[in-house]
Amino acid sequence: MAAAVNEYSLSRLVVFSFILVILVGAFLLYLPLSVAPGQDPVSWIDALFTSASAVCVTGLTVRDTGTTFSGFGQGVILGLIQVGGLGFLTLSTFFITRFQGRRGGVSLPHRHLLEISHGSLATAPPGQLLKAILLFTVVVEMMGVVLLFLRFSEKYDVVDAGWMALFHAISAFCNAGFGLYSDSLMGYRGDGLINGTVMGLIVLGGLGFLVVADVGLWVRATVRRQRTALSLHSRMVLRTTALLIVLGALLFLILEWGGTAMGQRPGAVLLESLFLSVTSRTAGFNTTDTALLTGPTLFIVILLMAIGGSPGSTAGGMKTTTAAVCYALLSSKARNRPRVEILARTIPDEIVNKAILVVTGYVLSIVLGVLLLQITEAGQQAFSKTEGNLFLAHLFETVSALGTVGLSTGVTPTLTTGGKLIITLLMFVGRVGPLLAASAVIGGVSKIQYAYAEENVNIG
Repeated sequence: MAAAVNEYSLSRLVVFSFILVILVGAFLLYLPLSVAPGQDPVSWIDALFTSASAVCVTGLTVRDTGTTFSGFGQGVILGLIQVGGLGFLTLSTFFITRFQGRRGGVSLPHRHLLEISHGSLATAPPGQLLKAILLFTVVVEMMGVVLLFLRFSEKYDVVDAGWMALFHAISAFCNAGFGLYSDSLMGYRGDGLINGTVMGLIVLGGLGFLVVADVGLWVRATVRRQRTALSLHSRMVLRTTALLIVLGALLFLILEWGGTAMGQRPGAVLLESLFLSVTSRTAGFNTTDTALLTGPTLFIVILLMAIGGSPGSTAGGMKTTTAAVCYALLSSKARNRPRVEILARTIPDEIVNKAILVVTGYVLSIVLGVLLLQITEAGQQAFSKTEGNLFLAHLFETVSALGTVGLSTGVTPTLTTGGKLIITLLMFVGRVGPLLAASAVIGGVSKIQYAYAEENVNIG
């Protein structure tokens, strides 16, 4: 029972930490100081929505970031993105280790918090691991700033170009999707430097520090001609990520060739298809008008948004490893294997059960989210009277919010107050995870010491 209570307390700490940061951010964005001169005041619901979107690194907006908010307001949003991308617990645990490390190390609960943020594979000492994570984050983001500055400096002065580069680099690495342009990055849809830099930042942020570190150790050992191998986790993440990016780009290339959204130029369509495939998995930037994409393309984007990035990364979604384990489950059962196997390894039943729970939690959240949006946005209006693909738009918006992606078909600014609150809640649940959010609400459940009698039922 004590273990259950402790788990419940940790879940509440995670949830309430994010809530606190969101509320503080909303208060700061609500201040007149955060609004650009000549712009209408930001309502409390819009400030709350924007703060939640930034902390949950989603990117959905009801007010244009570049024109609505002042330099101070944009700075607040950028700070919220950085805190949300790294994870509030990562930053708080880092400072805890700084103070506790000299007095006997970090307590077991805080080690567990580290596992919540970066996975159970985080075996290094917490202080050392968190320092490495922060250093990696700063180095990668600064590399992105330099590359983006080279292009932005051609159009803006040094100060403005530096701010544009810093904002977009941090937003891309944190998979947030916030930008200072009203049309995201559509103005740079054919720019190889902007597209390549942003995609690189998105992928590195979506892989997670542990995978990047594992690859670095593998490369170093290979150069030194030492025998080593990547962990199963890293191999699953890398293979699944590569497969999703390549497969998504090919499908988009086929479905959008000659369409309104991407046109007919081979090089441009290929670049835009690749960018859409990368950004669909929780990044939120777009170089094409999402509302002009075909129905099949939007459906594939929905699937990619639902899968998302990898555990311990800045990305959201169900995670690539969850998708890989579910595929391994189906494949193993189809081959009549007694255990779930992938890449010549056996996956423990506990991990398989967790993957099934994660998928179930996301599916239930999506169903509930779409239902509520249909109620708040369509109401009792007859189906024949509603606008065209409103259901698909609401499904897209729900998955985008729950997967902390930020892509939209254009319905976000038109949402009612109820709709904005629903999307805000979905972004929050997507960031902390449906299982963790449910655990914080329901509370700890102790293990029972008995089992009921078995009885068969017909399936299918």
